[in-house]
Amino acid sequence: MDWGIDYPGEDSVAPEEQRNGGGETADADGEDLVLYVWVDAPIEYVSSTKQYSERVGADEYDWEDVWLVEGEEHHGTAWDDEWTDGSGEIIHVIGRDIIQHHAVFWPAMLRGAGFNEPRAILATGFVGIDGKALSTSRNRAVWADEYLDAGFHPDLFRYYITTGAGLESDVDFSWDRFQERVNGELVGNVGNFIYRSLLFAERNYDGTPEADVSDDVRERIEQSLDEFEAAVRDYDVRSLAEVAIDLSNYGNEYIQRNEPWNLVGEDPDRAAQVIRDCVQLTKAVAVVMQPVLPGKAERLWGQLNEEGSVADVPLDTALEAPPAAFGEPEELFAQVEDDHVEALNEELASRVSAASEDESDETDEGDADEAAADLDPLVEERISFDDFEGVDMRVGEILTAEPVEGADKLLRLEVDIGHEVRQVVAGLRQLHDHEDLPGTRVILLANMEKAELFGVESNGMVLAAGEAADLLTTHEDAPLGTRVR
Repeated sequence: MDWGIDYPGEDSVAPEEQRNGGGETADADGEDLVLYVWVDAPIEYVSSTKQYSERVGADEYDWEDVWLVEGEEHHGTAWDDEWTDGSGEIIHVIGRDIIQHHAVFWPAMLRGAGFNEPRAILATGFVGIDGKALSTSRNRAVWADEYLDAGFHPDLFRYYITTGAGLESDVDFSWDRFQERVNGELVGNVGNFIYRSLLFAERNYDGTPEADVSDDVRERIEQSLDEFEAAVRDYDVRSLAEVAIDLSNYGNEYIQRNEPWNLVGEDPDRAAQVIRDCVQLTKAVAVVMQPVLPGKAERLWGQLNEEGSVADVPLDTALEAPPAAFGEPEELFAQVEDDHVEALNEELASRVSAASEDESDETDEGDADEAAADLDPLVEERISFDDFEGVDMRVGEILTAEPVEGADKLLRLEVDIGHEVRQVVAGLRQLHDHEDLPGTRVILLANMEKAELFGVESNGMVLAAGEAADLLTTHEDAPLGTRVR
């Protein structure tokens, strides 16, 4: 390229004629690299915090405490033996397709400039719908207002996404799985334990029974708090969310095993002990579930007649005695019914179908005029017929299509051109749903020089028109490999 930031290293400044066509690719020797976009864009991370400091005042938040290195030897990196600056930590939460930029380019820039580097870089996966890629253009998406209009609490979706996959793993959403997880894990486990415990406690003791927490239950709660802290230290959101689920599961097993409803008449002291344990477990569940189910945790906190907000209490509050009195509880979670899910599935399928039809039938004249105004000018320089004859274009068919790891725009295609199957890298990822591409007829420039993009060899070029990458094809079914003349 004739512009960009030369990649640091020996002989990094290459003659203009040797530069290639990609800001993050190299020649055979791997030397002629230039960087662009990812040099200037992340600086916004620093400038946004500086603007925030200017807005609220340095006493409230001082951006220099976070970003500026204290001492020549200090860098706030995850691989340092010791974190020496207690004033702040930098954590990046990003999409997995930009890991390279945030784990290599950005920390290198920060170190070179004398700024603190990220202590951790967390990459999330992509979200799919019903086993296919999310596509807003085809309306294959569940919109926030649609979800809320269906009567669902935000915490349910928050829980589904948080626990659906680990970092760097994709998560797939479907209404059927949403129903299954809400009904099984939240209604059947967490909600069931909390409601039966508090209802029994309120009806028989008007609240928390006068008894001490048993050693076994206290140890189990302490174990949960240790697991919670470990998950926070490891930035493991999924494991953090599962702490409340596991503790509720323990509570269900505990109350079922001890059957306090049978002990009330036979052994009232033992019955009070069991229910006292269950109320303490309920309070602990409220504390550890707060980050993932904040609305439901706050509601449970109120049912326990606790003061203040559960969001403000320290973790060890889970071991403090609950209030002596509280009222009759209400169920935290409601069952998701089959007919509701069936209607939502039908609505989603209908919207996807309608969007696909609208996309193919769209013929707005205003858009046509605007498109005409945006046309690239004709190239004045002409080529000879012999030059054109040297261009070998073939009819092909896409057999497979998959994203190229680390590249947000590229797909790796396998294209059958009759004589052979070619591997081609094409910039179609943000413009086409890769799962819909197999079976598509295309025109392939077969005698294009081979290139390597993000470590994947490209042997040819798929032809497309315009910024939307409208794939060129044939009107009739010409045999694969037929040459375009």
